[in-house]
Amino acid sequence: MIKRVIIDKANRLYQMPLDILSFLPSGERKLVLRHADLVDLASFRWPLDFPADHVPTVENMHPASGERLNNLKEEIISWMAAHHQVKLNTNEVLVGPGISAMVFASSLAYIDHGDLAFVPNLGVPLYRRAVIACGGDTVGYGISARNDWQPDFSKLGTRLGRVARVLYINSPHNPTGSELSDKQLSSLVWTASRENLLVINDAAYQSIPSRLPVSLLSAEGGKRVGVELYSFSYSFGLPAMPFGFAVGNREALAGLKGALSLFAAPMPDYFVEPAIRAIRQYPGTGIKKVRSLVQSSAAEATHLLSELALETSGAATVPFLWTRIARRRPATNIARLLYRRSRVLVVPGTSFGENGQGFLRFSLTAEPALYSEATGRIKRRIKLLGEREEK
Repeated sequence: MIKRVIIDKANRLYQMPLDILSFLPSGERKLVLRHADLVDLASFRWPLDFPADHVPTVENMHPASGERLNNLKEEIISWMAAHHQVKLNTNEVLVGPGISAMVFASSLAYIDHGDLAFVPNLGVPLYRRAVIACGGDTVGYGISARNDWQPDFSKLGTRLGRVARVLYINSPHNPTGSELSDKQLSSLVWTASRENLLVINDAAYQSIPSRLPVSLLSAEGGKRVGVELYSFSYSFGLPAMPFGFAVGNREALAGLKGALSLFAAPMPDYFVEPAIRAIRQYPGTGIKKVRSLVQSSAAEATHLLSELALETSGAATVPFLWTRIARRRPATNIARLLYRRSRVLVVPGTSFGENGQGFLRFSLTAEPALYSEATGRIKRRIKLLGEREEK
């Protein structure tokens, strides 16, 4: 008789931070996708798609040639110079997969077992997961309402800063929208240089505001200590595609490229021409459409926030609304209440860290009609959050 193999999962899987919708019981999380009556204001869904008649041929899906990728790199170099005043060469540009894959590759390249990495302690779980998956340990730096959602980098000057290997930042920040200024980035670059710390900025949402936020690389010495990660879709208004690029320190990019060679597929030739065209036309119709949707959804959301007695917090630089709950009531309780009573799905702030207690996040990639529907549902409830009562 052959016995069934019983093997426990690796310990790192038990250390992974929870999904942002983990506040729902596991059975209900599975039902979320099947709820026809669900108003989903939690999920981030990129609103642009390829036209139905755009069907790539088998030949177009072959990996792009080195010449084609160099042409794409030259366009990226021109864009960085024009919009961020950053001078680059082709060795300081890496075309690769999406930002999430590049974050994992950066940890794979630079985090060994037991190494430390700084991650935002209010932020998406991505950075913590990447470090833990590679056997490292994370140290959170605070982002809280006390500092107006600006990161507290004081730990970088302690013993932890001297032994840590990587610092992950996210500017503009998801979920609060806060961004680092020239002065803050210059100070961070100086500290990272002193402590021999690689800085990796997730710049996914830099093109959402009409005024581009400051680039890490525009700070004096930024290229010496840092790498910035971009998405072709989010930066240039292309349909959702799992490709992006990294710019900055050439030695750091070489390590990133080596890690990506272990698992990432090369960029198909099919995506190169749309990317070049979108960069040349920036800001094109795609990114303008996204900005318009975000603004329209934010305007419609004001009615919902009024019904729920929520106040906006943070900055309008990302496709999310970060809102304060009256009297800082427990975020998870409020999110569950909205889901169970009105089938309105939002993300509790605690899904991003303990500093998110008393806050909710709404996705502005949801259509204005969904916010209107959610407002109507809330109005039909009596004293939903104990803050407003229908007359």
